[in-house]
Amino acid sequence: PAPPPAPQPPATNVRETSTASGNVGTECGTFFWTHGVLGSSRNLKSVAKAFAERAEKRLGKPVRCGLVDLRCHGASAQLAGTRPPHDLRSAANDFVQTVSVELPEGDTLEGLVGHSLGGKVVLQYLEEIKDCEARRRLLPRSAWVLDSVPAAAAGKLVGDTEEVLASVAAVDLSRHSSPSDVARHFEEALGFSKGVSAWLSTSVVKDGTALRWKFDIAGCRDLFQSYQTADLMPIVRNPPSGTAVHFVKAERSPRLDGDVGEELGRLSDDSSHPLQMHILKDAGHWLHVDQPRRLLELMAGTL
Repeated sequence: PAPPPAPQPPATNVRETSTASGNVGTECGTFFWTHGVLGSSRNLKSVAKAFAERAEKRLGKPVRCGLVDLRCHGASAQLAGTRPPHDLRSAANDFVQTVSVELPEGDTLEGLVGHSLGGKVVLQYLEEIKDCEARRRLLPRSAWVLDSVPAAAAGKLVGDTEEVLASVAAVDLSRHSSPSDVARHFEEALGFSKGVSAWLSTSVVKDGTALRWKFDIAGCRDLFQSYQTADLMPIVRNPPSGTAVHFVKAERSPRLDGDVGEELGRLSDDSSHPLQMHILKDAGHWLHVDQPRRLLELMAGTL
């Protein structure tokens, strides 16, 4: 007989934090987290680790969190075989393939968690697998969308992301000597906040004697354009059976204001609908940085 086909590798890079203490074969509750545009799994490491510890107490079993670098971001930007189009559907199908490989047999997929761009990728993930019986084990019990717009979005609904992307694309790294020099340029010459400038500089690495970005900026811009134009309200209104959808609006962020936020509120008020809308007090768009403890209490409290 022909040998069995070799297993497909994950389509994206995955870091892991777990409370299983390295016990091979221990059944876990598994969550996968992913990030926003120009981010990486590193942005979520500390909050996911703290969440795993809280979730273990609620679930009564070890918890594993896989931290996924979206295509064109972090270590996934260096993976061979990632081809255009760089859009939400491609990113979501990467995510599906990664979960199918990384979710151990016997583990329960407790949830998917996505911030900003990652939140919309989570919704597209649900859209991609909702009608596929063969992929039932890949349906999460919960989907968490952190300050992300499920409908088409532009203007104040995307903040200063377009300006940041354009500035990153325009900067000439050959004129800078170190990541800290790049941070200084973004703050002093371009007028970005100290926090955003420092965060961007964490994605600058040395390649020999030269500097380069960890991400593929052209691919990131394509993904963001897809984020802006995609309307995933149909899957929000009619999510897969068995998946609870949680939207978290950062109180100081405008992304879930207006008509979309009002509709999410109405769905949340409908006791027959599996969507819940939460508002995280005194948090901006980077809600997991501004209010990590409140976010963790909110998420763990639903388990």
